[in-house]
Amino acid sequence: MTINIYSTLHEGQLLEAFNMLQTKIDSLADWQLHDDLDSARGTYFTMLSFIVNGMEDPMAGKIRQGIIQQAYSINDRANIAIRLRKTPNDKYCQTLKQCSVETFNTTALQTAIATTDTQLRQLDANPPARESKEQHEREALIAQHDTLMQQMFNHTWTSSVWTTSTYNQYTDIIADTDISTADRALVISAVTMSAFELFDPQKLMLLMDAYLMSEADITGRALVGLLMLIIRYDKRLKHYPAITSRFNLYTENQQFITDCYQTLIALQYSKMTDTVSAKIANDIMPAILKSARFKKSSIIELNAELNKNGENPEWLSDPKDDSMAEEKIRQMTEMQMDGADVYLSSFRHLKGFKFFSQLHHWLSIFSYNYPEVYATRNSLKAETLNIVSTLLQTAPFCDSDKFSFISMLGSIPANGHDIIASQIQSQFEEADMGDILERHKPRQRSMKGVIRAYIADLYRVFKLYPYHSQMFDPFNKQLNNFSPLYTQTLSPLLEHTDQLMSMAEFMMRKGLYNDALQLFLYLNPAEREADANIWQKIGFCQQKMGQTEAALDTYLKAYDLQPQSKWNIQHIAQTAFDSQNFDTALKFIDLVLEGDANNTRWLSRKAECLFAKAQYTESLPVLYQMAYIDEQSERTKEMLAWGLLMSGRTDKAEKVFTDLKTESPSVKNITALAHMQLILGNTTQAMNLYRQAFDTANDEDEFNQQFWSWKDYFAHLGLDAGKMQIINDAIRLAGSYPSSHTETITQPSQTTTDDK
Repeated sequence: MTINIYSTLHEGQLLEAFNMLQTKIDSLADWQLHDDLDSARGTYFTMLSFIVNGMEDPMAGKIRQGIIQQAYSINDRANIAIRLRKTPNDKYCQTLKQCSVETFNTTALQTAIATTDTQLRQLDANPPARESKEQHEREALIAQHDTLMQQMFNHTWTSSVWTTSTYNQYTDIIADTDISTADRALVISAVTMSAFELFDPQKLMLLMDAYLMSEADITGRALVGLLMLIIRYDKRLKHYPAITSRFNLYTENQQFITDCYQTLIALQYSKMTDTVSAKIANDIMPAILKSARFKKSSIIELNAELNKNGENPEWLSDPKDDSMAEEKIRQMTEMQMDGADVYLSSFRHLKGFKFFSQLHHWLSIFSYNYPEVYATRNSLKAETLNIVSTLLQTAPFCDSDKFSFISMLGSIPANGHDIIASQIQSQFEEADMGDILERHKPRQRSMKGVIRAYIADLYRVFKLYPYHSQMFDPFNKQLNNFSPLYTQTLSPLLEHTDQLMSMAEFMMRKGLYNDALQLFLYLNPAEREADANIWQKIGFCQQKMGQTEAALDTYLKAYDLQPQSKWNIQHIAQTAFDSQNFDTALKFIDLVLEGDANNTRWLSRKAECLFAKAQYTESLPVLYQMAYIDEQSERTKEMLAWGLLMSGRTDKAEKVFTDLKTESPSVKNITALAHMQLILGNTTQAMNLYRQAFDTANDEDEFNQQFWSWKDYFAHLGLDAGKMQIINDAIRLAGSYPSSHTETITQPSQTTTDDK
């Protein structure tokens, strides 16, 4: 384990931590840090002296916890000071320095924002005419509002550890209904971003306060931020009982539990974003763009399409391409509905507009009340604006991508607006959405929708914001999957069976079998013991992880509880076979065949089990049944020939091997017939066949692989291993001569195997 200040503090090793902190801050000309360290260390040493002298203090544990919190804070502040010195030009440091010299009054700014929000609501209720005096006043008001929100965001983002007074001020802000929901939600995002940079227990407490608000946009953002910060600071939080105890109190509320699991699952989806984007870019989009029908609906490719003057692509339309495109769109829709972020690959190249130069814009809830966005809005015809607004209300884009879409509209000529509106309208009509305007009136977003969209917004900040490499990236730093198993503070969530089951099943569906298995195993043993479905799912995860024997035992437990499950019987048969428990495999294969007597897959498995038990005679009825059902199967003929040979029916075996060689003269089949002839004593025929196999093979390795494939059975078949080696050597040596040469085997030095 790496020894650093954090690890020593996590373990409560204060003496070591004080020494390391002293070394760190000695290089900083910050006397406040020195004084704070001396104070914390002095308090701790005094407490230790009391203990040495036998003086018990009932408050010693609480005092020590407070000292650990002080040490954490000193270290955090020292890190900020070092960052300012080493990288003064990174975005956070520049913003911090700028905010430190600005006059900032939180209460006054709150009042100003509330005033502008009230005025904007009034204007929204009675939209001014274009080019009117009121419109210009609105433009000025929008610009003022944007400046105020930038100030609020930047000062919050770069704020140090809050005092109780500051915490109370922000509590007032998020409860101030004169401030719009969107603006209060942006404040929540600023608080979260600040806590990512500098741990502050007061900010986590504020997020817990915000979760109790009535608006989903605020509640959802607060919960996402809270859980991500808990995961980031989990080891530290055991020293902050006020936070953990309050979280534990929240877990007594069923809705909070449900929301937490929805958030963790959505966060887990974020870990799949790169994979999803790659599939869309490399598989889905090429198929869609290949279809003439869908080329015209690609908004992202609009500029390229407008600039083309070549042939009409519909002249070359292929119905197969359209069918493939429809299938890919269906896949993309299913991925999106399942919760995957399917739009990053489309919108990532639309984040270079001026609008995205400001961090607070990346995390703002979409509205037209931003200068650049409002300007684009006013450039659109009324009918175009109506269609675009409908799209943005109904499309499952995150807010950042909605801003990208509007920014893209603002960057193209006016005639492009009409084309885009036409394309959107045609898509609505094709989807039988003629009444979409009525059915999708503006409404408050659902909690689940807010959580997914906000995580997508955050993902774009930490991956695409121009200065993202300078920031702590919670998506990169989270090495484990987003599961309550890996975060001690979240462990109370594990006590809720229904949600735990849902997450375990989600992990299983996504191929995260180890995480799913651990969640299933965490279930209450009493509930698990009586539920065959749970045992089946546990067994399935074990089987997928290669734990075959464990999976077999688990499936057998499920069988005891639910013996009629065909799925479980089949998996017992397969895992028993894979773990070479052939008696059990045969028993359950027979159960499978009771309901599907002519299933050649399971008949083949049964024959293989009998082969493994050397019960070749018993295998013959099974093999003949397979041959009757599928007389053209080469695999079936191979098995029948082998069963006949190993049970002593050499004449019949020879006939089947001959048929195989005639129908498919592969190296494998030729070599098998050669072995058969050697067993029958037909040496000359065998040698000719070996030579034919050698000549047919692509290389010597292929020939050797087939020649020795029966090696384990040579003794049983009456073949001497030494003699077989001589035959192999002779065939390879003779085969190394070009056909035009007349040298004999007594002259090997001229053409050796190495030469070949």
